[in-house]
Amino acid sequence: MDLSQYSAAACLRDGTPLLIRAIRPADKQRLLDGFQRLSGKSVYFRFMGAKHNLSPAELKYFTELDFRHHIAIVAALQTTSGEQPIGVGRLIETDGSPNERVAEIAFAVEDEYQNLGAGTALFEHIVGIARSEGFTRLRADVHTRNREMLDIFRHSGLDIKSRTTAGIEHIEFDIY
Repeated sequence: MDLSQYSAAACLRDGTPLLIRAIRPADKQRLLDGFQRLSGKSVYFRFMGAKHNLSPAELKYFTELDFRHHIAIVAALQTTSGEQPIGVGRLIETDGSPNERVAEIAFAVEDEYQNLGAGTALFEHIVGIARSEGFTRLRADVHTRNREMLDIFRHSGLDIKSRTTAGIEHIEFDIY
């Protein structure tokens, strides 16, 4: 499967349709606009620190992917003016062996759409993509105050292992 063409339908909990699709190089401005709509708290939870903007190099890194070792998807609403991405899910291969592929995953959802199921949809699609691509284990670092993201992991039905150090919950789980 060519993951750069990934596209699937989903819904928010209130029934609002979502398009889950591969991120594209043309999404740079949309990604920047979405970043500007994130609260300081959401930025802190995603980047583990204060961040006021995304540089051109970061925008390139976040949108021009190989879709083998670095995969990203967006959750987008369909509006009268076109797509409006409201969240991003990302998988980056960290290490592996001939028998195991391991990746770190991360998510960000605009504050207005948190607690409506967008993060869960992104999580489920990233896990499904990871399985189809032969990844065997996924990891995430989540701030201990990011209850919404921690709840997604806890309610996933997966056997989550975690340990906490310095306010960060290090999560790991097998997906084979």
